[in-house]
Amino acid sequence: MGDVISKFLINNEVSVTASDTTKLCEYARIVHGTYPTSTAAFGRTLTAAVMMSSSLKAEGQNLTVSINGGGPAGTVLATSDANGNVKGFIANPSADLPATASGKLDVGGIIGKSGFVTVSKNMGASQPYVGKSPIVSGEIAEDIANYFLVSEQQPSIVYLSVWVETDTTVLVAGGLIISPLPGATEETLSDIESRLFDISNYGLMLMSLTPEQAVSKIFSGMEVKHLSDSVPGYKCDCSKEHLENIIISLGEDEIRDIIEKDNQAEIVCRFCNKKYEFSRQELLRLLETAKNTGRVNE
Repeated sequence: MGDVISKFLINNEVSVTASDTTKLCEYARIVHGTYPTSTAAFGRTLTAAVMMSSSLKAEGQNLTVSINGGGPAGTVLATSDANGNVKGFIANPSADLPATASGKLDVGGIIGKSGFVTVSKNMGASQPYVGKSPIVSGEIAEDIANYFLVSEQQPSIVYLSVWVETDTTVLVAGGLIISPLPGATEETLSDIESRLFDISNYGLMLMSLTPEQAVSKIFSGMEVKHLSDSVPGYKCDCSKEHLENIIISLGEDEIRDIIEKDNQAEIVCRFCNKKYEFSRQELLRLLETAKNTGRVNE
């Protein structure tokens, strides 16, 4: 089974976004070298972002989820576009803690509870929409649900899961976002709430079922309409040209200082850990560009 984002309508009253993000979470683990608890925290954040971005409509739109609760993981960030391309980073990929008393990875412990979830949506306007809500538990799913309620006035059930094998690889990853539409009846909402136990087993279901099969099982007896499928993936769009612009933006003094002290520069992309090297000649060329564009240190 491959990664997928699937959209559904339940009784024509509730929208459901279901995902399998196992491959992209495993790829992110390899790229960033995350330890098990960090793998779970990072994977949940990537999964949340790529599911949330599936509601974006136009090319060029994107969404960024940033979480920092003051825990040892530091900032965990994921950004995803309307096509399901997601990338991100975790400030401390080696953050790890012993399992909780229930035997689960202590994601809440490495995230912490003293901070915020921040969501920035670039919808093509001059200024992005930015919403912020307090972290509730650090477990991420509950924190994203609180964001929907506080910042978007949209009560939602959010489930996120990343199962990590004993060899530290990602066994399965995915999630659900369940949101009532305007006019949803109390009967339908009550019926969905009665299925919270099944919803909490969605990650286990993904070990043998597709998201469509799992949703059909969870909401058995209700009208389940499958709307669409899309394929998400971890993809970084960094390039040497983009990093050249960043160097130019440093200004003449900073670039000159780099040349004098190091005679070269190496920049590592925080999203994919790819290294870009800039020779003295290249830095001198970028210095001339900075001079011509009037970029000086402020």
